[in-house]
Amino acid sequence: MSLILRLLGHASFKLKVDDKVIYIDPYGGDASEYSEKADLILSTHEHQDHSDPDKIALARKDSTVIITSTKNSANIEGSIALDPDQKHDFEGIIIHGVPGYNVIRKRDSGEPFHPREIQTAFVIEAKGKKIYFAGDTEFIEEMKDLKDIDYALLPIDGKYTMDPKEALDAVGAFMPKKVIPMHWREQSPEEFKKNVEKTHSGVEVLIPKPSVDMEL
Repeated sequence: MSLILRLLGHASFKLKVDDKVIYIDPYGGDASEYSEKADLILSTHEHQDHSDPDKIALARKDSTVIITSTKNSANIEGSIALDPDQKHDFEGIIIHGVPGYNVIRKRDSGEPFHPREIQTAFVIEAKGKKIYFAGDTEFIEEMKDLKDIDYALLPIDGKYTMDPKEALDAVGAFMPKKVIPMHWREQSPEEFKKNVEKTHSGVEVLIPKPSVDMEL
């Protein structure tokens, strides 16, 4: 066993690195999906659909390490704050903080749904692979700085995050080896797969099925 990824629902995943269990943005899936206790929990930001206190409590054990944005760290007792351009070494698994935010999509007040200061997206470096978890974001300039990404987990819903066309442009900006769509709501991941593989030769799109393990 090396890297096993499992979509729990929405934008929530379980990643197993050998015998280490990592939950990313815990929310989706029923309680049974969180029965295996976490060694590490990663949460991009404070919104419940990315940081559900009940799901965190289900997965957490005394030794669980929780890494989240500085703003959200105040909401999770004992968590470690990680900002963009910072990194944390968890037993040889390197968690890099990277930006994720909205520019175009805003509330009626004019505030972005996801301002820069509330969120930290992640690049997880493990077993010689780099996995980019974009969080809730649009296509932003900083994505052009991503290098050697093996798997890019990208939202495509278009309401609170980039839509499939923007995600297609994001793929072209940093050319990951493989793309895994998430947070798609009413969008078609199959259509996104077709467009990415047609437009960006050599990039493969893997569509995850909830509660089914994928070996990376």
